[in-house]
Amino acid sequence: MSEAPLLTAVLAWAVIFASALAGMWIGKRLPAAHRTRASIDIAKTSMAVVGTLTALALGLLISSANSSFNATQDQLLSTSSDIIRMDRLLRRYGPEVKYAHQKLRSYAMAMRRDLFASDGQGTTVEDEGTLDFLAWAEYKITLLAPKDDNQRWLLPHMQDVANKLVDEHFALVKQEHYALPSTVVAFLMVWLIVLFGSYGLYSPRHLTAVMMLLLSSATASGAIFLILELQRGTHGFIRISPESLVHAIEIIERNPDAS
Repeated sequence: MSEAPLLTAVLAWAVIFASALAGMWIGKRLPAAHRTRASIDIAKTSMAVVGTLTALALGLLISSANSSFNATQDQLLSTSSDIIRMDRLLRRYGPEVKYAHQKLRSYAMAMRRDLFASDGQGTTVEDEGTLDFLAWAEYKITLLAPKDDNQRWLLPHMQDVANKLVDEHFALVKQEHYALPSTVVAFLMVWLIVLFGSYGLYSPRHLTAVMMLLLSSATASGAIFLILELQRGTHGFIRISPESLVHAIEIIERNPDAS
């Protein structure tokens, strides 16, 4: 379901609205004994419980998906900041780290390609080639032999940032695999179907009532779309911003001779 939020939301809209229409169709054929004030009151009271549970579930799921979205954005900001920091440290160290600097630049470019594909599809941070760029930069840094106090001061800082970049890369991989279980969406759909079916059961049968049910079912399916879309992070209609990574790449490329 998480691979096609828009399609899932449209299908949810159709099914939820169909349940409301089915409720109207059934309500019209109920015996008079089932359409008394007492029957309507018990239906409203029962569905108030379902409605409350559904509202709580939607709120919690939207909050969870938004937290995942923000975590991915924060992780990318942290990675971009550390790329800039590593770039500055490498420039200060000297020509010995030219190869490591080239690999850092290649890593940043590959990350941008992986996370923000031009077509918005098939994005991933699990490309082994991308991680290899970072691994080679880290390896070359570990082989350095400082020659003066400046380099002796810079080396442990470069190693710390390199280790942090690797950790952040795998944190992005972990975040990418966050997905809302399909059973949760299925349960939510069942609750909404039952809820809107009950709305239609005793609703008046005219155009205004039908339009209100149509719009409210669209709102409910829109919430499902928002939940599924936010958890994707780097692709879809709602994406994290690439600006921090773009800025890091621009800084690396300001002095191409250094790399």
